[in-house]
Amino acid sequence: MIDPKRCCLYVPNGLSSFKKSLFERLGAKVGRVVRGNVAEMAALPSDTLPLVGCSPELREMIAGWRGSGRRWAYWDRGYALRVFATWLPKAPSIEQSFYRFHIGSFQMTEVRDVPSDRWDSLKLQHVVKSWAKGGRHIVIAAPTRTYSRFHDTRDWIADTIDALARVTDRQLVIRDKESKRSLQSDIEGAHALVTHGSIAAVESVVLGCPVFVHRDSAAALVGQTDVKKIEEPIYPDREKWLHSLAYSQVNEREMVDGTLFRHLA
Repeated sequence: MIDPKRCCLYVPNGLSSFKKSLFERLGAKVGRVVRGNVAEMAALPSDTLPLVGCSPELREMIAGWRGSGRRWAYWDRGYALRVFATWLPKAPSIEQSFYRFHIGSFQMTEVRDVPSDRWDSLKLQHVVKSWAKGGRHIVIAAPTRTYSRFHDTRDWIADTIDALARVTDRQLVIRDKESKRSLQSDIEGAHALVTHGSIAAVESVVLGCPVFVHRDSAAALVGQTDVKKIEEPIYPDREKWLHSLAYSQVNEREMVDGTLFRHLA
């Protein structure tokens, strides 16, 4: 279990009101809170675990942590039962919306041996579709501007289109996060979905469309990471992966009642 008193929560400037309220409650549970001060984060002692989100101003610092082996934790919206930016069923309320937390990574990096209880409690079994095979087009889910700044992927779309053009003549359908088209409609009849680390990849796997993603994506555990193999999608069993996803996210209540620090991994 992680000791919350040895954690430091970074609260970026410009948070929406509901996130401010949430992180005020989480901040009361940890040993330290830093509000938008990058220099203060850089000066944290080595025995303090930074809790950070998708804040572009921290990109170089996090890269340094990854290179040096320093422990840090990342948070973002969850994999399932989110309120915003999802094409799976939404959480019934903001308070019941889920967030993901991982030590040393942006998303889940391994399938753990965990029970099915948390996945079962989400009641999403009816959403999981069988793998679709024999599709024709390829969907490319573009990163947002904030994501691109944080992960330094400004040229990702151009590079990906170029790489795909060298190995396939399939039609490419590009979608962005603000698209009015549903993910379901875009992946219907698709050969695969390609993205960097968008949670659209996780949703795509749940909905039965194979994926090609960056290795940092949780979907890399059930997909391919090399677009040169675009004609070789894989269709693995997803059961344990789904269980692990559920154990990698917590809702607002669990963020402050101790569950987060028991499950953080």
